[in-house]
Amino acid sequence: MTKTRQQLEAEGWKTASVTGGDHLKRTLEMYQELGIEVYLEEVKPEECGSCTECFTAGNETIYRIYTKPHPS
Repeated sequence: MTKTRQQLEAEGWKTASVTGGDHLKRTLEMYQELGIEVYLEEVKPEECGSCTECFTAGNETIYRIYTKPHPS
């Protein structure tokens, strides 16, 4: 089930970044090492509001990364 941005924010999720490809992999590994929970939302290039030429040229899927501290 896909959640809306409002639902995610109500659950304590914060937008961290929009990325894809190798950078996405490195970012997820870093958050895992830090013990931070991650929620990924696939987005279309036109939803990003910024330059997406590199993602489009590389035929990469773009994701919005949401984070929140891991519960203790």
